[in-house]
Amino acid sequence: MIRVMKQFSVFLPNKPGELRKLLLKVRKMNLTAAATFASRDGAIMRLVPQDKGSFENVLKHERVSYSKEDVVMASIEDEPGGLLRVLTTLQQAHVNIEGLYIVGGHENGKTHCMIQADDVERAVGALSGGKR
Repeated sequence: MIRVMKQFSVFLPNKPGELRKLLLKVRKMNLTAAATFASRDGAIMRLVPQDKGSFENVLKHERVSYSKEDVVMASIEDEPGGLLRVLTTLQQAHVNIEGLYIVGGHENGKTHCMIQADDVERAVGALSGGKR
């Protein structure tokens, strides 16, 4: 399964309770994926909601600073080398990966990963075997 989804990158101070405050604001939203990347200066929470419109409305209403981009959700074989095969396919298609994280657990021999790429359409084409 290959799907294009909307990822929201929310910028937060790197201090206790900030992530919880954000999640309280969107607590009625179902998330497909979430990842946090922190540095000494701040943190970025990457969130992929199931309902992007409602999610964005909450962020705007709450005056939360964010950016958004398309990401590819891909099912990969949940076995050694599964992710490497995906990365090889993307490299051969000359797709640059700008971010990647695994989401979900083992399901029917597969797991899912979120891929932020410089060319989402080319990534989808490559991972779909050239079929769209």
